[in-house]
Amino acid sequence: MRELNWKPDQTVQVTVLGNTAVNATARIQECAGKRMRLIAGPPVNTGTAVRLEWEGQLLLAEVENTDSSGFWVEIHHMLLNASELNWQDKGWQR
Repeated sequence: MRELNWKPDQTVQVTVLGNTAVNATARIQECAGKRMRLIAGPPVNTGTAVRLEWEGQLLLAEVENTDSSGFWVEIHHMLLNASELNWQDKGWQR
């Protein structure tokens, strides 16, 4: 089984999903089971859906709680090798 590949202070692209998509970067602080702590990044509220991307990995998650330095997310879906997909070759839009 493939595992999530991350390093402490790994930079990730964060997209806040919803009516107005917000893009920003954050850093992974820690990962425990289905939960991940991110520091910095965009201002988010509890319950917000986010997309996290780095090094060919894509995660869909929900913000569980926030504090002044960052937030915790619960991972709902993972695509661990997105770089091998050929959807861009077929002309699909991101």
